[in-house]
Order: sequence, then structure tokens, then C-alpha cells
Amino acid sequence: PPERLARTLAETYGDRAAAWLAGLPARAAEAVAHHGVTVERVVEPGGRSGLVLLVRRSDGSPATLKIVPPFAAPSLEQAALARWKGWGAAELLAATADSLLLERLHPEMSLRSLPEAKSLLEAADTVRKLWVAPPPEHGFESVADRTARQASAMRSAAAADAGLAPLVTS
Repeated sequence: PPERLARTLAETYGDRAAAWLAGLPARAAEAVAHHGVTVERVVEPGGRSGLVLLVRRSDGSPATLKIVPPFAAPSLEQAALARWKGWGAAELLAATADSLLLERLHPEMSLRSLPEAKSLLEAADTVRKLWVAPPPEHGFESVADRTARQASAMRSAAAADAGLAPLVTS
């Protein structure tokens, strides 16, 4: 697996991540077979919560396959993508419990290539598109809960690595 994925999952999920990563080649092969796609390449540095593969569908169209561990709540990502229906985010084409087949995005232009004011406007427009009311009885994590979880993971990583400690404050 890509180094960034292995590191991020280990920092956030510990031993569960190691066990999941050990079985990743078999899971990837299963997902590829299930979705009937052909792998072009692994995206490097890739995602932080799942393995990202550029694939081709049986009709030759490009897509992206993301394989996600169950402890990273792939059902919530699937629900969010289904809710957005491709508006401001990649369109969800198909899914299983641990994989998402997504529309492959082709950025025409990087925000980094735009003047700062224009890039901020484009980013704000995307956030506006994504800001939709969640469905009733949703299980989405609040920003406060996610931030607290990530802060806890950062504190744990700093406790385990003295080199990180000065970068993380309580």
C-alpha cells in the first residue's frame, strides 16, 4: 500500500489498521472483480483513508476505485456521495461495503495555478455546493466530533514519537 495510507491509518486506528493492510491485496482483488474493472495504476501518494486505484470499466470508461477499511466508516462516505449526486464531488457509480466506484475526475486546472483570490472563490463555491442538509436519521460525524477524534490521534502520535511532540499542543 502507499506509504501515506499505511502511516495515516496506523496513526489513527493502530492495530486494526495493520490487520486491514495485511489483507489489502486480497480485498483489492475482490473489489476489482466485483466491479468488473481493470486496474490502470495505484494513485500515489493516494488517499488517507483508503486505497485509491485508477481503473477502466468494462465499457472502457475511466473510473476511480476506492477501497476503504470498515473502521473508516465507508458507509458514511457512500451516503454523503449519494446525497451530493456528483454536485461538487465525484459521482458515486457503485459501491459495496468496503469499496466505492467513483467517477474519475479530470481537473482542467489546478487551484494552485490561479491567482489567490480566484482560487479562494472557486474553493468557496465548491464548499457551497457540498453544504446540503443531511437526510433524516443520518449518521454523519459532526465537525466537532471529527476534530476531537483527529486531535486525539495527533496527541497519541506525539506521545509515541518525541520528534512530533513539539508540534502538538494539548
